[in-house]
Amino acid sequence: MKKIHFLLILPFFLLTPLISQAYVSKSSDFIYVGKDEVVEGNLYFQAKSVTIEGQVLGDVIGVGSNLQINGQVKGDVIAISQNINISGKIDGNLRVISNAVDISGNIGKNTNFIGESLALSQGATIGQDLLLISVNSEINGLVKENFHGMSGNTVIRGEIGKNVNLKIDKVKRKKYSNILKLEESSIVGGTINYQGGNDIIKKEGSITGEINKKEPRKSSRQIPSSNKFIYSIASVFLTVLILNILFKKQIKKLKEISRQENYKNMGPGAIILFLTPIAIILAMITIIGLPLALLALALWLILLFFSKIIFALTLGECFFKLLKKEKASWQLKALTGIVLAWLLFALPFIGWLFSLIATLIGIGAFYYLIKNKKYDNQSIHF
Repeated sequence: MKKIHFLLILPFFLLTPLISQAYVSKSSDFIYVGKDEVVEGNLYFQAKSVTIEGQVLGDVIGVGSNLQINGQVKGDVIAISQNINISGKIDGNLRVISNAVDISGNIGKNTNFIGESLALSQGATIGQDLLLISVNSEINGLVKENFHGMSGNTVIRGEIGKNVNLKIDKVKRKKYSNILKLEESSIVGGTINYQGGNDIIKKEGSITGEINKKEPRKSSRQIPSSNKFIYSIASVFLTVLILNILFKKQIKKLKEISRQENYKNMGPGAIILFLTPIAIILAMITIIGLPLALLALALWLILLFFSKIIFALTLGECFFKLLKKEKASWQLKALTGIVLAWLLFALPFIGWLFSLIATLIGIGAFYYLIKNKKYDNQSIHF
């Protein structure tokens, strides 16, 4: 896991412009910056626990289980961490992915958050916008400009300087549980626009503008038409024919790995599937890292597509083995597997689950092909 963490923060060492020529890189279980300590430049970290009591003159960038900032960071904080507590001061932006973020200090510019819950304590300040994707959010402090994003349950007790634009419920349901609630102490300096099933719960707070509600949209998960389905099958089968000409040996090995390892592929597949876009997002934040991030995104999307193809080909092999027709042509096996897999993916309500499982198994097969020499009886040249 530590190797994966290092791979995630590697783009920042290479691509992030430095505020000064100096920087500090730390990797250990526990990192502590004392009250009298000054980090001259950026602080890059990989650790279980990071506590900053002193001052960092540049950015703080890294991955860890817990991040506590009680001192001052002159630049931005860009991090992936299970828990983040900000009781000090960040002069720049806060851009984090975390299970829970608690802000009781001051953020000079914007705050961008992806995770489960965000709490802005009373007396805490965000100098510009708050943008989030979360399950729960609680605003007790001051957001000087706009508050927008997606948040399942949202409570506002503090002050929003301008507008509130939130998606509480995106999809139409029979019963809604998420709420947007404004307490008596809340102040909104602009308009509230929200999409949700439940009406806003508003007490005697102060709102300068209007309150506009948008109903959740109907689910877009529908069974595809026969023409689209046939076209999809035909295009995938054509892709398989071409891939078999170019990479016949590699495809055979990938199918073998998928059959032998099956569910074991899902572990590394999940790591690659979910951590890669996080690394891409963090690299995109740095302007100089944008070209590499876009290239990585393209390769990641191609891998997602090919992973489902490998799953489909393996499914076809297993299907004919079950029928004891192993001698059938590989083209028939491939076409059958593609049809079966795409039918599973198109099922209402649970099709997404089959699609996810197929993706994890396929990506894991690529991982084991590169890593495990057991499957490398023949040299591999992509």
